Amino acid sequence: MNKKSQFDTTKELLLWIPRIILIVIVVGTVFYIVTIPIRKNFEINELHQNILRQRFVYSENCMAYKENKIYPGIVDIKKFEKENLEKCFQSNKIGVTLNLMNNTLKTIKINEKIAEKDIFCIDKKHFSCTNYTYYVLIKNEIIEPGLLNIHMVKTK
Repeated sequence: MNKKSQFDTTKELLLWIPRIILIVIVVGTVFYIVTIPIRKNFEINELHQNILRQRFVYSENCMAYKENKIYPGIVDIKKFEKENLEKCFQSNKIGVTLNLMNNTLKTIKINEKIAEKDIFCIDKKHFSCTNYTYYVLIKNEIIEPGLLNIHMVKTK
């Protein structure tokens, strides 16, 4: 090799180094963007609890007020009883605490042994917990505003 060919080779190599770095960055970025949905962990426990929680509010068999049609979001106080809610909610792996608040506080626990383990909700490996408060209307003799808090604890 002569000195001119060595100089051309070195010059060509120096021109390719930034190109190679740019190609590696582009390929790495594309790979990262493509694998984002794959790495996302879909938490099905929260989705399952959300569906069960909505059953309490929207189902006529649970607490929804019915007079010719179902009024979701209106809690029939006559249906807010432990026996009725246990019949409506049949799951032995989920404990539920229902708090109905207007002028008074009424609390019902379903699957009490699991519902009382809410202090362990920080242990995400063994327990899955959700807590949601609905703004509802409560049908007694009159319709009045209130809050319905549903706290669920599921053992994994």
